[in-house]
Amino acid sequence: MKFTMTDNPKEQDIQEIWEQLLKYNLSHLECKIVKPIAIFVTDENDSKIGGISGETHGNWLEIDYLWVDEKSRGAKVGSRLVRNVETEAQKRGCSYVFLNTFSFQAKDFYIKLGYKEVFTLEQYPITGKRHYFVKQLS
Repeated sequence: MKFTMTDNPKEQDIQEIWEQLLKYNLSHLECKIVKPIAIFVTDENDSKIGGISGETHGNWLEIDYLWVDEKSRGAKVGSRLVRNVETEAQKRGCSYVFLNTFSFQAKDFYIKLGYKEVFTLEQYPITGKRHYFVKQLS
């Protein structure tokens, strides 16, 4: 047995690990369909001013990214993005949402939208916090 440590892994090696993990996971999961979801907002010049992306898997929507341009914040763009992605997730059969955010990002924003904090990763990456939220969709 040989262990090899590297700070510059080859993409092929990472892909091989991912494929083997996926193969194992899919053999145990009752729902194998993971479907991407994204909504983008553009201004009058067709420049992106916001977007949300994630994926649906079984009963769950996982939000990976939510971004709104600083000039457009406060205009309910973020709230509309979240509500719209939640609505589409419900159409796909989802009952729950999962996401995480850093303490300097949008913790209070998600709480206002009905998300409940279920876990906080302290001292991440050094002195900050990473907050994990869930929400039950009606």
